[in-house]
Amino acid sequence: MTSRHRYRAALVALTLQVVVCVAVRADDVLDVEYAEHEPLATQSLLLDVAVHGSRLVAVGERGHVVLSDDDGRTWRQAETVPTRSTLTTVFSIGGRLFAGGHDAVIITSGDHGMNWSRQFFDPERQQAVMDMYFRDEMHGMAVGSYGLYLLTSDGGRSWEDSAVDEENEYHLNGIVRFDEQRMMIAGEAGYSYRTFDGGESWEMMDLPYQGSMWGGIRTNDECTLFFGLRGHAMESCDFGDTWNELDTGTQLSLSGAAMSNGLLVIAGNSGVVLTRADGRFTTHIHSSGVDFAGALALPDDRFLLVGEDGAHEFPEGTGGDSVD
Repeated sequence: MTSRHRYRAALVALTLQVVVCVAVRADDVLDVEYAEHEPLATQSLLLDVAVHGSRLVAVGERGHVVLSDDDGRTWRQAETVPTRSTLTTVFSIGGRLFAGGHDAVIITSGDHGMNWSRQFFDPERQQAVMDMYFRDEMHGMAVGSYGLYLLTSDGGRSWEDSAVDEENEYHLNGIVRFDEQRMMIAGEAGYSYRTFDGGESWEMMDLPYQGSMWGGIRTNDECTLFFGLRGHAMESCDFGDTWNELDTGTQLSLSGAAMSNGLLVIAGNSGVVLTRADGRFTTHIHSSGVDFAGALALPDDRFLLVGEDGAHEFPEGTGGDSVD
């Protein structure tokens, strides 16, 4: 299991019921535990990163949120974050940021990530938010462990509990958006889904590999690539009707991906970084040797990889492998 999923996995299943869950705001409760300011927070486990204007925002263990205004060269910790739960995902839309993680926590920021408020928190359900998507600042979804599927139409002030699959509660790991109506979810144990109606209903896709997919990325207008356990990857160019298994050349689990100028980068365990520019994969081993959880394209054909020990650059400036 990769770092991202090892640290963010929830403990027990909870049967999903269609109920409205009223948001819990930080200002309304007295038991909020704020993330501590730590000198090594920027070098701690980071699980996701997003671009917000000219700023990079990364999230990770113990509620850490770290910010960079120079494309990841230097980082500083956010001022106020109302959780110590591990944060697994961050999403930017318009002038707002949303992040989610363990204990079904969802937080938001309207000041470029410096200060956050808590919107949702339900540790009793023992589920983790693993990915989020907002089509605008009001309408969004959160997916996660044991079939977690939360919807909001008021910018996260309230969240409605719903279900992608009424009969199964496998982990829902990553959302891939095609347009306002078509989306996919990469999931656990061969259970991955697609929607043609903006998430109102979902249908399971028939994948050639029945193991877990940790995420996905669109590789062009109509193609998407799923990646996951033990180096498995597959690609579909007909919105999931058919899939082709890909030879990645590695058995290390793959957790994060990004594209820039036709170059696909996929990062995973033990420092493995795969690149694909001409239909075939090339394997690189990052000198850090860490387990990576996410990837982000930067200017000048550089990539930022997050995982153990914080953020890392690819290709590396000195030493290690570089893109062929």
